[in-house]
Amino acid sequence: MIEMKNKLINTFVESRLKQVLINDLDSYQVKDLNEAYNLQEIVNEKLSLSGLGEVIGYKIGCTNKSIQKELGVSNPIFGPIFKNKIINSNKTIYLKEFTKVGVECEIYIKISKEINENTNYNINNIRNFIANYGVSLELVENRFFDIKKNKIEHIIIDGSLGNSIILGKEISNNSINFSKLIGKLFINNKEVYSNSASTILEDPLNALLWYFNKKLSLNNFIKKDEIVSLGSITPLLWIDYPCNVEAVIDGLGKCSITFVN
Repeated sequence: MIEMKNKLINTFVESRLKQVLINDLDSYQVKDLNEAYNLQEIVNEKLSLSGLGEVIGYKIGCTNKSIQKELGVSNPIFGPIFKNKIINSNKTIYLKEFTKVGVECEIYIKISKEINENTNYNINNIRNFIANYGVSLELVENRFFDIKKNKIEHIIIDGSLGNSIILGKEISNNSINFSKLIGKLFINNKEVYSNSASTILEDPLNALLWYFNKKLSLNNFIKKDEIVSLGSITPLLWIDYPCNVEAVIDGLGKCSITFVN
């Protein structure tokens, strides 16, 4: 059993580091979502030591109904943000660095204080745990041979399709209504998506509340200064040709990336 688990862990590590497609995982039994997150932590540790740097936060996935439908799930999931996978805005990056890359317009927040099992938090006071926030452009990666044939547990172990993220300017206005924000994706200066942030579980703060609950249920705590990207406002857009991508949220700002061959 231990040998099988080690093979499973190494499959995900190799996929991330060597661009090897993940396939034929049916023989690997993962008991439940909690075990999947425990295995994700081991994968994270190995990736950190292999050059991706420490985990400085997490991205929440599957908060948007269109993405849930694509992956066949009904609840959010989360994956790591590695220090060395934060990309500066306006950078140029090669498509060949990804197995299959997609982009999402998101909101990120920075945690203001540690949150543990003794912390009194709820949807009414959750703003007190937000230090700053801004627009983020997440670069996801499909490392699966056929993602629709894989269980959600496997996607979680993989890191919930995470690869890189671009963080816009930090803002500290604690009275903003996150659910009223409008997120847009532009390809080569042409708007392709425009959505209300209410597509994130009706309010992005609901995604943050889910994240707090889930992390604590796994006997983990949330660190001060941890970054949390709250899920995609726009549908996931796969990129397969050279182009410039820009994420814009009215009132928060923008960030961009240029893909080249």
